[in-house]
Amino acid sequence: MKITIYGPDGCSNCANLKAKTQNVVDEHGFDADVEKEGDTVALAEKGIMSTPGFEIDDEMVFTGSNPPEAELKAYIEERL
Repeated sequence: MKITIYGPDGCSNCANLKAKTQNVVDEHGFDADVEKEGDTVALAEKGIMSTPGFEIDDEMVFTGSNPPEAELKAYIEERL
């Protein structure tokens, strides 16, 4: 599984979401790679109007929010 967090470099909300997502992956032993994409062209290509964007295996799950770890876990489990 590939999880991508979209947000410009320097976005603390985006960095926080990446850290929380990595924590969920590590804590629950999910087989997933967590990346952060900060390129504004990539954000535009994905149609992200508000950051962060959260994508699992090329499917945009949500944008513009930073949900709690329990919700992130549920999003990941739904796509296992």
